[in-house]
Amino acid sequence: MKFVRKSVSFILAILLMYSVSVVPSFAASETTSQAAKEETKKAEIQSMSSIPYSAMDTQKFENLDEISPDEAKKISTDSTQSRTVKPQSAWGISEPVFVGDGTLSDSFDSYAVSLTAKQLSFLKLDSSNPNLLAILYNVNANGSLGSSTGWGVKANGGQAYINIPAGKYAIVIGSATGEEKGNYKLMWNASNPSGASAIINCTADLSRVVLYYDLSTIRSNGDNILTGLNWENHETWYTPNGYSARDMSISVAEVKGVYLGSFSSSAPYSAPNALLIEINKGSWLYSNSYYRNVKGDVTHIMDYTDPSGLQTPRTFGTGEADFSYGPSYIVINLDTFQVGEFLSPFNYFYTSDGGRTYSLTKLQKIS
Repeated sequence: MKFVRKSVSFILAILLMYSVSVVPSFAASETTSQAAKEETKKAEIQSMSSIPYSAMDTQKFENLDEISPDEAKKISTDSTQSRTVKPQSAWGISEPVFVGDGTLSDSFDSYAVSLTAKQLSFLKLDSSNPNLLAILYNVNANGSLGSSTGWGVKANGGQAYINIPAGKYAIVIGSATGEEKGNYKLMWNASNPSGASAIINCTADLSRVVLYYDLSTIRSNGDNILTGLNWENHETWYTPNGYSARDMSISVAEVKGVYLGSFSSSAPYSAPNALLIEINKGSWLYSNSYYRNVKGDVTHIMDYTDPSGLQTPRTFGTGEADFSYGPSYIVINLDTFQVGEFLSPFNYFYTSDGGRTYSLTKLQKIS
């Protein structure tokens, strides 16, 4: 999945004239000096103390308790051992993500699901009747309902997740008595493989589940969002002799750390529910395009010097000064699931000349 953020401005920005204490002012002539490094380190991007992120319990499928540890609750399915899953009593879920409404008017409903590999699966049930249950059953080779796996959820009780091996299953909705009825919403997400170590984000209806595996793999509904992760910004303003423009882009090649937190900026956007990808290496491009008029001789200038004084395009993370000014993050808004910002001292807007301020709160380090 490729994330790209584009921003276009056709009005000359009036830059703020005051100094921003948390953002360094780059000086090309002093980039490599030890004195400059010490000075800019004092003004580097400040992060809150990392809070250990508890890895989710990726429980095994075998030897599970019943849905309630103190109650041997199973759905009453009217001799399910011999009842064949037929079209009128079961709806096949062909996609790994399913959100659907139904009405339980019989003793149970069943939804057939098939997994071709071991998946970390999420299940949730909302209903007007809090006594309804959703339990995962095995399906026999002849198509009949087999035994209950003992894993499931109570209506309105939130989500549950589990690693499920490849095979044929059925999500059975009913009640312990077999007499309860009511409307319900079934939510199922089995799009991500097993092996995840942390839950990054789940939407309320499970239509999107984002899981952390390692520093090279973060999956959203099966897609690795670190593949092709990119941010870019373009702005243009007009002058009497033509126009001026600034372009910046960064593509992530290697990740140093992953964080959850709340991000806000003096720019007209924020991400209260943010995923921050700290960049270790990436493809970095910075350019200024403008016209220079010297006694009527108009020349078009293309300048590829970034705010630190280094030339681009280049591989960010390999330069001597790339980490002297603080960390660099790509910020993903988890509510919109879009790249929101390149939070970095190399982003012009976060230099003292750019004048943009920001805040990071509730920062939690995942890895």
